[in-house]
Amino acid sequence: MTRYLKLCLALAMVVAKPVGAQLIRCTADSPERQGKPGCTIVSDKRLPAPPSLPVLWHIDEFPSLAQAQRAEGPWSLAIEAHGRSWLYSIERDTSNHHGGTHRAVVGPIPTQPGRLYSLMAMSAYFLPGHYSVIHTHPGPEAWWVLEGEQCLETTRTTIRAAAGQGAIVAEGDTMRMVGTGSGPRKALVLILHDADKPGGVTLDAPIPLRGCR
Repeated sequence: MTRYLKLCLALAMVVAKPVGAQLIRCTADSPERQGKPGCTIVSDKRLPAPPSLPVLWHIDEFPSLAQAQRAEGPWSLAIEAHGRSWLYSIERDTSNHHGGTHRAVVGPIPTQPGRLYSLMAMSAYFLPGHYSVIHTHPGPEAWWVLEGEQCLETTRTTIRAAAGQGAIVAEGDTMRMVGTGSGPRKALVLILHDADKPGGVTLDAPIPLRGCR
């Protein structure tokens, strides 16, 4: 009986993509750039040195991309996402908004001491029931949700966030993002990945995940 219960639990953790659900992959020029569901890798910037602790993701909004770009420094990256202009900064002092409007701080983000990282900026738009591919990163991933709700499935737990909230998953966790709630989910995404490795790896075979539903 004990072996049977363990088997049932293991099978319950394998969350198959429901029939008809849309699978979202992150690409350099996804449909998200045209206001459709998708996940876009906007830019990837190598940071100049290992980050100092605590590692905080500071998000500022600017009236235009040109203004955000003028404020960009070695530890920051200006992007356009969801019809607005943003400056992602990795810094300990989040009181300096670099001429923009403060929107959020997400962190502390767990990093490895002495490691060089790249800052990958992404933008994502899911509808309820949309799933990302199952994947992992050589570094932590963080989100700030602009609109809607999301749930992250990992092998260990689920992580939920709604509009105005941030979320973080540690390096090496295998994961899948799920659009939840009753409306569109729009989010800013940051991956601090090992500067000498690709930003992420997709897993094609299903694995046991803690389900969001």
